[in-house]
Amino acid sequence: MSSRSILVVGEGAEGGLRDSVAAGFRDAGCQVEVLDLGPWSPWWLTSAAFRWPALGFGFRREILGRVYALAQHVQVDLVVVIKGGFLDPPTIDQIRERVGAPIVCWNPDSPFDPTVSNSGAGITRAVGSYDLYVTWAEDIADRLADVAARVLVLPFAWDPHVLSPVVGTGLARDRVVFVGTPTAQRVASLQSLAEVHPLVFGPRWPVMPGVEIRPAIRMRQLAEVIGEARWNLNVLRPQNAHSHNMRSFEIPGAGGNQVAPATVDHHRLLGRDPRTVTFTTPDELGDVLRSDPSDLPARPPGLLSGHTYRDRAMRLLEEMGNR
Repeated sequence: MSSRSILVVGEGAEGGLRDSVAAGFRDAGCQVEVLDLGPWSPWWLTSAAFRWPALGFGFRREILGRVYALAQHVQVDLVVVIKGGFLDPPTIDQIRERVGAPIVCWNPDSPFDPTVSNSGAGITRAVGSYDLYVTWAEDIADRLADVAARVLVLPFAWDPHVLSPVVGTGLARDRVVFVGTPTAQRVASLQSLAEVHPLVFGPRWPVMPGVEIRPAIRMRQLAEVIGEARWNLNVLRPQNAHSHNMRSFEIPGAGGNQVAPATVDHHRLLGRDPRTVTFTTPDELGDVLRSDPSDLPARPPGLLSGHTYRDRAMRLLEEMGNR
């Protein structure tokens, strides 16, 4: 099983899922090729093609050309597509025929989410064409069951190649920190916490009295901030509201103290972590953020054992071996 040759296809992003999945398969002993898609241009055509997928014909042709060129030199046992923008059913069929291997979609977002970046570019129409569809949450899997050929739930995980505990610079010491992009729910949540003067890192945030806004951070700087913050606030998007997100594992992976909504997944996956504290009401959240986490027990060694992308890759290979 571990000697398989895997082709990971997707757009690259610093610290993103595509590279973590590729690293997980390598850590599992697989030979991995990464087909780097995007960034798509021109921007105006990309934006239009997300809304009207037929306009993405040129992008699909480019994807096929890259796959065909690689298939001439590399034997592939499994294709793993990350998210799958611009891949329609005929394109997926052509890749499968050319490569001679099953195709899995590993989507970190819900294809049912109304945000155009999650449900546009033909992503929703292609769900049923994959041999297996991977999602992170049971509630998303329940909806996929009606349209996908086969569904597997793989929670997000920790990538030690990206985030591990490091010494900070003092930028976020003793601060309540949130790292991410704004949504209506996140803006409202941070506004309501102005009394604790949260420090927010990310693009496109509005000015909010009592809230300090700074540019986006990634990789080592993200690890530095997470590790030294008093509390790292995890505010879930609507598509994650009943489960968890990537940050759920990234915060403990970088050695940070996490406060997150009390979901079934947070309790199931991180219930042994005394430094992941959950809340159910705004009053509970405020009480946690005003508390001192230095009194909490230390995080158990090996807490994330079994929750790395190597573990998720092994589970996927096991599932595909049972076809």
